[in-house]
Amino acid sequence: MFGGGQTKCAAMADPRDEFSLRLRRLNAQRKKDLKRSRSAFIDNDGYVIVRGYREKRGIPYTGIMILVVGFFGLKGAMMAQMGEATYAAKVDELRASDSSVAQVGVWTLTPDPVSNLVATHLRDYL
Repeated sequence: MFGGGQTKCAAMADPRDEFSLRLRRLNAQRKKDLKRSRSAFIDNDGYVIVRGYREKRGIPYTGIMILVVGFFGLKGAMMAQMGEATYAAKVDELRASDSSVAQVGVWTLTPDPVSNLVATHLRDYL
């Protein structure tokens, strides 16, 4: 008669164990989610809007490419507009300066194959 009561007690403990296990899993998931940055705000109606996590790239490749293309394009346009002799004279003026900023300018403005290619293509249009 008492043997059946023990199985009922064991059966009563089982739902609590399942509940505790579920709570542990939910808390573990919550901790993992909190590590990610989420933005939450309250809209005009009083609802809380939570925006999900958005991974960010480490290196902005598009921005770097725009800078590189812009640099060589501007340098090639200056070379095409001024002409080779005038451009070389301006770089030589900078080279004669004692300023370290001018030396950096000389290093960046020295003609290179990419800028020469851009200049030859732009001479037809200028």
